[in-house]
Order: sequence, then structure tokens, then C-alpha cells
Amino acid sequence: MAWAIRDINMVKFAVNKIVRLLPLCILVGAFPFFFLGGSIESSSSLLGAIWDCGHLVFFISLVVLASRKFDINNWRFALFITAIVFVVGGLIEIIQAHIGRDGNWEDLFRDLTGTWLGIFWLQRSNKWVWLGRICATLFLIPNLTAVFYESWYELRARHEFPLLVGFESSIESHWGKAEDERSTQYRTQGEYSLKVVLPPKYYPGIKFSRLQRDWRGFKQFSFDIYNPDANAFYMTVRVNDAQHGLSQWAMTDRFNASFLLNPGWNYLSFSLNEIEHAPAGRLMDLSHITWVEIFAGKLAESRIIYVDNLRLE
Repeated sequence: MAWAIRDINMVKFAVNKIVRLLPLCILVGAFPFFFLGGSIESSSSLLGAIWDCGHLVFFISLVVLASRKFDINNWRFALFITAIVFVVGGLIEIIQAHIGRDGNWEDLFRDLTGTWLGIFWLQRSNKWVWLGRICATLFLIPNLTAVFYESWYELRARHEFPLLVGFESSIESHWGKAEDERSTQYRTQGEYSLKVVLPPKYYPGIKFSRLQRDWRGFKQFSFDIYNPDANAFYMTVRVNDAQHGLSQWAMTDRFNASFLLNPGWNYLSFSLNEIEHAPAGRLMDLSHITWVEIFAGKLAESRIIYVDNLRLE
């Protein structure tokens, strides 16, 4: 009996040690990733959404550690740590923007949300603390929504592959600009295509950066475009892999092919062998395709096209 009690106490001691050390380990381990690493171009959008949640975990851990040294229930301390996070978080985003990272104010808002979650959920309960808890928890909604939709999209994309984009779900319309929308008027598969507005400016079109990455084992990349106008015009399709950024986005390091978009339906296919051999001096990595773009040159007037059924064959 004594040995059992001793073992239970040892387990409790170990658990308590882990619980106490965990916030510090998170801070020490995660801090370098504000400046190094992170989700990269070849990463899925789901990984990017999960990575963004790391800001919340980091600053919750920071508040937990601070609460062991200071009175978390003191409103002056709450204001002080909020101000510190705002200043330091803002500086981190400014530094990131100058070292090639993606510095943005949404990350600062995540920093503050994690701070407020830690503060209000560690404070003693009263009506104002509960109001703070509710507000801080509501601030989580954009991050949780992003993870949910990206998870749902990833599952759907994997299920429908080798169909890359069919525009059958509302989230797939997020590929386009605000004026682009799903349409049932012209389509070649399913119930919807994407109506894309091409304004009279340089390189109007549509970009796809959340496709399934691995194109190995297929022979061609295909898609359908409907031109409702009576006049034909030229467009270009671009494909590149994750390594393309290392070449400073040189045109010679990606696949570009121009085509004449005739009135009515245009059924376009491009050889994956040609795409693979398009970069000068190397082979494109077909296991990490990260970008597809369909665009026009400078147009004399606004045009509309309907895109559907991006697929591998």
C-alpha cells in the first residue's frame, strides 16, 4: 500500500512539474518562430490557419507565467501587460515586415486576444471579469472559423481530387475578387462555375493557391472557360512550384502559356511533362505545386469569363 501511495505522489509531482514548466517551454520554444520558420508557401492553408493560432497559445502562456509573480487580479497589472503586448507585438510585426516575413496587424490582434484570454480566465470571477471572458472568447471566432473552414475545405479537396476546383461550395468562390461570384449560367461540371470579372488593367484574372499540391502521376492539367463575348482575346495560364520564390519569381522559372479565348466554351489542356520542364535549368517539382493563375494582358474594356472544372487527367 505504501509503495502505491508513493508512486501516486511521484506521478502527481511529475504532473505538477510539467504543468508549471509547460508555459515556460512554450515561450522559449515558440519565440524564435516569430522571426524564423513558420508556414511556408508549400504549406497548406489549413497549416497556416493552425499556425496563426500559435499567437494565442504563446501569449496565454506569457500571462500564466506573469500571474505567478504578479497579482493578476490587479487591474493596473492587466492594463500594463496589455500595453506591453501591444508595443512588443507591434514591434515584432514591424520587424517581420522588414526581414521577409508576413508582418500584419491581424497577428497583433491575436497576440492581444491571447493576453486577454489569459488575464480574464485567471482572474477571480465577478460580473466585469465574466464580461471580459465573454469578449475575449468571442475574439477567438475568426481564428476558429478559419481553422474550421480550412479543415472542411481540405477534406473536400482530398475527396474530390483529381478535381482541383469545381466551385460547388461557397468557400471555393473565395478564390476570386469581391466582384467575382459563383454562377449557374454556364458550367461544365456540377451546378456552379465561377464568374470572373476582368477589369481593364494589367494582368486581371484569378489566382489559385490552395490547390492539392501533388500532381505526380497525371498527364495533363485541364480547365474550362466560357467567353460570353463575340470577340476572342488572349489569356495566359501560369503554374509554379514552391521553389519558384527562390528565383525572385523569374518568368523563366515557371510555366507560362498563352491561349486564344474564343467565344463560347474553351476546353484547355496542358501537358504536365511540358509544365515539369518549363523552368530554365531545372525540373518543376510536381509534388509541390503552389500557384496557378489564369490572367489576361491589359484589356481595352472590362470582360467577363466563366471558369470551371480545374482538374488533372
